[in-house]
Amino acid sequence: MTTSVPLNGLSLTLNSPIDPDRLDRIVADLATARPRTVVDLGCGWGEVLFRVLEAVPDATGIGIDLESVDIDRGRQTAEARGLADRVRLEAGDASTHRGSYDLALSVGAHHALDPDVGRALTALRGLVVDGGRLLFGVDYWLSEPPPERLKIMWGGSTLAESRPLGEVVDAAAAAGWRLLDLHEVSQSEWNAYECGLVRNQEEWLLAHPDHPDAAGLRRRLDEGRREWLAGHHGYLGFAWLTLGALSRSA
Repeated sequence: MTTSVPLNGLSLTLNSPIDPDRLDRIVADLATARPRTVVDLGCGWGEVLFRVLEAVPDATGIGIDLESVDIDRGRQTAEARGLADRVRLEAGDASTHRGSYDLALSVGAHHALDPDVGRALTALRGLVVDGGRLLFGVDYWLSEPPPERLKIMWGGSTLAESRPLGEVVDAAAAAGWRLLDLHEVSQSEWNAYECGLVRNQEEWLLAHPDHPDAAGLRRRLDEGRREWLAGHHGYLGFAWLTLGALSRSA
């Protein structure tokens, strides 16, 4: 048998937890500011960026991500959706990118700029013109997890890896942003994302139970499910913040 284990995430349209219809409403709100230039730092395969460009037909965009597999997927999608002439996707380090944009996107990817959310928000402020916008997706603690839950998450997380939502918003204000809109995802949206992330691999296991790689994949999926349901489930939230760039002279 030559069929290989597929990459995970192929069942997902969005690589972040949110209902797609709700994201479209957020994008429609961003489009009212008519951004002409857009950058997505840690873009994955570019779905959020593509939705913005479709909502603002005269805008152009740049997406940057370390994962070349995601960039390749994004380029194919951009071609299929008629966006290839308005978007450039690059495999690289987002932290080294420089420029000036009307709108920045950073969704579940502030670590691409800095592990500290405050420093990441400061770096993002340096990329956006006065009065511009930032769509910032970030995980945060709903409540402080007990040590026995914390050590299960991703092989042993620390409290410092996330912050309470109020502290994230305070960090945004300190970095020169004003909060314009805030969406917290529901547990159902989280669940749909977690299941979608591995759905295609679970389907592959059902179709190939005797494959030589099946046992190893099953162990990895079981461990990932434990990190989710016995780890961060009920303790970690995810929010989408629309932020406006305060004038640097204010």
